[in-house]
Amino acid sequence: MTESESPVTKPPPPPDVPPRDDARAGARLTEALVQVAAEHARDRGVSESVVVAALSSALGCVAAAIARSNGFDLGRYAEFITKHFTYVFESESARPILH
Repeated sequence: MTESESPVTKPPPPPDVPPRDDARAGARLTEALVQVAAEHARDRGVSESVVVAALSSALGCVAAAIARSNGFDLGRYAEFITKHFTYVFESESARPILH
């Protein structure tokens, strides 16, 4: 029996999953931001906690500006950002450390 003949259908992705091109663009932007932050911290002797605080502040500023300019419900948008941050943090925390 082929996949097209199977009575089991694959469910559609959840609505909050971005299209593949958007996800790739987001991943590339994330990598670039992390690289720039690491280079800046290394070149200027900035501690890791300062890097995390600065990136968190930048995320808060950008997210609030986007929410306000688009008329989003600020509480719901803050919840979305918090859940996504937690998801990424937990996913990255589970990855093995490569030296």
